[in-house]
Amino acid sequence: MKTESLCCCVLVVLVTSSFTTTHATFIDDILNGIEGLFAHYEEAPFTVVGTNPDYEDREYPARKWVCTREIGNDINMGPLFWRLFRYISGNNVGNVSIPMTVPVATEVKFQEDNSKEYTMCFFIGEPHQSNAPNPANTAVFIQERPATRVLTRRVGGYMRSESAWMEEAGSLAVILQQHGVSVPLSHVYWVGYDAPLKFWNRRNEVWFPIN
Repeated sequence: MKTESLCCCVLVVLVTSSFTTTHATFIDDILNGIEGLFAHYEEAPFTVVGTNPDYEDREYPARKWVCTREIGNDINMGPLFWRLFRYISGNNVGNVSIPMTVPVATEVKFQEDNSKEYTMCFFIGEPHQSNAPNPANTAVFIQERPATRVLTRRVGGYMRSESAWMEEAGSLAVILQQHGVSVPLSHVYWVGYDAPLKFWNRRNEVWFPIN
């Protein structure tokens, strides 16, 4: 047995043999915290209107989303996210706290000067659909999105860069082309469902709007 393996075995034995009620409570607290990272969030409703082994055809009903927008190239998405997160945390008229939802959807449109318009949005949960508070930050706005039909598929892992999103968009566009559907890469949605510290069973999607 290698020295490193022996040390690990000894450490496991020592930790296991020295467990007390206090240690058990400490471990329970850690596990409860981890479980919180996987909490269920309300998801924007949709109906699958067409199925295919390679992709889904979905229709999202008209709903309100809270959004913010920037124009540029390969911009840092962090500030956009935090503007929206502060909104649902109470940075709004009335200081209303709104539960987090999924997905976080970023609409990307290519401009004539080759820059891109990035519009990141959070779905506003059903309890606040009819009375969404106005944002306190003028860079944040409520979008009344009409019914939208999209073609998409689910992929795992982390999408850490614009190139990763565009690679998935290209791959999905090829698949759709093989099924006789042409979609432009100049208008897509980058859609994420998971917190950064969720390591397994992650869900990411590129949406191509077709209406």
